[in-house]
Amino acid sequence: MTNRYAIREQTTGRFQARWYDDGGKRRSKTFGTRTEAKRFLENIKADRNRGDYIDPSDARRSFREVAELWLGSRNLRPKTEQSYRTILEQRIYPRFADRAVGSITTMDLVAWITDLSLHGKRVGHNNKPAKADSSRAERDTRYRERAGRTSAGKPLAPGTVHNAVRVMRQVLDAAVRARYLRGNPAHGLTRDDLPKAHRDTTSTAYLSAAQVERLAVAMEQTSGDAAYGLLVRFAAQTGMRAGECCGLRWENVDLLRGRITVAESISTVKNGDWCVVPPKNGKTRVVPIPPPLRDALADLAAERAKAEAFAPEAYVWPGPDGATTPLSWGRDFYLKWWKTAVGMAGLPSALRFHDMRHTTAALLIAANVPAKAIQVHLGHSSFKITMDTYGHLYEDASDHVANAMGAAFAAPAAPAMGNVRAIRG
Repeated sequence: MTNRYAIREQTTGRFQARWYDDGGKRRSKTFGTRTEAKRFLENIKADRNRGDYIDPSDARRSFREVAELWLGSRNLRPKTEQSYRTILEQRIYPRFADRAVGSITTMDLVAWITDLSLHGKRVGHNNKPAKADSSRAERDTRYRERAGRTSAGKPLAPGTVHNAVRVMRQVLDAAVRARYLRGNPAHGLTRDDLPKAHRDTTSTAYLSAAQVERLAVAMEQTSGDAAYGLLVRFAAQTGMRAGECCGLRWENVDLLRGRITVAESISTVKNGDWCVVPPKNGKTRVVPIPPPLRDALADLAAERAKAEAFAPEAYVWPGPDGATTPLSWGRDFYLKWWKTAVGMAGLPSALRFHDMRHTTAALLIAANVPAKAIQVHLGHSSFKITMDTYGHLYEDASDHVANAMGAAFAAPAAPAMGNVRAIRG
């Protein structure tokens, strides 16, 4: 193309800058003066030379369009995809859905983060204003007035805000990769722009071995099934996640060596739908089990064999539909038996099944098991996660450190040499 860049006067005082994009399509933009049009084309040329050329029409794409393209291109677990969808619909789209992706600035993001932190989720589903003339809206208004709450709702937790920012950053990163943006405005955020997340270690429950046993007995009495009591003991002694326990098949139980291969997990999405997925972080791991737990599993296997419900591909804790259907965590166990058993065992009502995993870590730390071994046992992706989660359980070792350094640098005792004097050197 001989005339790739050109300026023509359309009418008096209107100048059109014309150029061809990388695909050979002609583009144009109108300015009030020839100087402005010339400066614009020079910037286009410079961007091309640097490899930073962005088609202005791409920057005008709506944020919703870019976000949907990003979400559709990801290979996500169903539960993760549902979580991202919820964040987009409830936290991000109400503010940015119809905005041109190229118009979003770092300060726009700062204002959005502040709004989420101060006001949280507004009245109505997905932050949509409720219909003022509906009976439900009137009832909710009366309830808020009695409770002394405003219509803005309570602030979001720092972790919730951080999750929303994380999704926003990923969408904008995808826009940069697609060359809709030159840079990601989310990268301009600083630590001071985000709410401070404080880990509340007091709310995490760590049970003793005696409390775990009390809970297991209560579970057996509540459900009428000894296998569910074994499930409580198993979770507390292996630290396996709920989905990993539900997804455990007999073919992954090595009763001879006392080893469990964590190869699958059950992910429940909604409406009872479930799917088999790899363990978190996509890594298979081997978990050792103590002899008493191995013997209990062997007894359960023998019992299932008598009932002709034992097969290598069968689930250790199957659902009510048969041995080849996994236990639905919420519907078949948690909602049916857990809360009742917790109350019967005299434990805090806020106790979660995930606290069995925390109990495993706490008992291993109390037994002086190295933190690296705990990381491998629990299947954490990094040592940092293990220490960030459970580092507060380690005793203050300041005195041990001081004593060790004192012993290392203590002056050695002078040998008894009679009249012989030590050689200087």
